[in-house]
Amino acid sequence: MMKKIMILTVVMLLAGTTWAGDGSLKQIMQQLGKDYSSLNHAILLKDFDGAAQFAHAIANHDKPSMGQRLKLMGELGAEMSDFKKADGRVHDLAIKIEEAAKAKDMTLLIQRQSQLLSACMTCHASYRSRVVNLLK
Repeated sequence: MMKKIMILTVVMLLAGTTWAGDGSLKQIMQQLGKDYSSLNHAILLKDFDGAAQFAHAIANHDKPSMGQRLKLMGELGAEMSDFKKADGRVHDLAIKIEEAAKAKDMTLLIQRQSQLLSACMTCHASYRSRVVNLLK
């Protein structure tokens, strides 16, 4: 019975994982950077459909491989909760950007985009150097 539970747990973990190429956090962050740049460009052009598309991509970015997540958990320990909250903040803001773009509310769109930049930079200031060194 215990073996079945363990196998089911592993299968559920793997099924819930979205793979990005080789599951590289570096690749995911590079794609997020591209999507963020494209979001900014769309906002500058008042391309609300494009802004909504790129905000959606940011909100629903891939997750790192289970191996990289385990390394992160090992390195960050008790801080992992805050790391996940930072990712959740980016997700929530990207959803709000998508909603503002769909509503064609430029004022709110710019406000949310600014908040997203702040959330990204706060996370980078707290974790980037440690994570980069860990995943080399």
